[in-house]
Amino acid sequence: MKVAIQIPIKARSSTRVPNKNFRPLCGKPFSWWLLDRLADLADPDWDIFIDSESNEVLEHLSERHRKRFKFHLRDPWFAEDHANGNHLLHQFAVRESSYDIYVQLFVTAVTLPGEIINEAIQCLATSVSAYDSLFLVTEENGWYWFNEKALNYQPHLPNGLPRSQDAMVLKETTGLYAITRDALLRSGCRIGSRPYFYKIPHEFAFDVDTMEDLRRAEKILGQRT
Repeated sequence: MKVAIQIPIKARSSTRVPNKNFRPLCGKPFSWWLLDRLADLADPDWDIFIDSESNEVLEHLSERHRKRFKFHLRDPWFAEDHANGNHLLHQFAVRESSYDIYVQLFVTAVTLPGEIINEAIQCLATSVSAYDSLFLVTEENGWYWFNEKALNYQPHLPNGLPRSQDAMVLKETTGLYAITRDALLRSGCRIGSRPYFYKIPHEFAFDVDTMEDLRRAEKILGQRT
């Protein structure tokens, strides 16, 4: 089964973390933490693409990365703040339409191991008869609210409060998404109608979005190296 792995990397600077994709992080550029793990993926049916609005990102990659990865040049519209993950993966699949499964990975998932990436992709590839997509989640325990409404219990009913151990919800890690070609092109979204919730430990679900996250990543990765 042919798999395309999309790695979106903007050439322009992030507003919350300036020069995030290329700034130093524990001895090497930020984006290399994930790219180095992906460069070790040996499956010949898995093509890995750097997806960017500018060829300039190639200047920030190592020679090893440039040999292992392919490059997809997207329209600059998809590098703006109004473009989301669905837009990014759909535009990629429309242009690169010869694959059975499309995977979206983000370099902000600096702690995500290659083993989990491999296992998650294989999981969907071997179960497409039952599932049309897959994404990483963590289990979260507690009482959750959104827009001033309770999500996982009924606070205004005497019997609406279950045991705390039953107050479990799943949270997307935003690190990896995978979906079949038919499901992606039909809906334009990276999660289909029959998704598999791939649970991972919290330590591998970390995503860098702010300067505070970056400082935490420096601490985590510094302890591992």
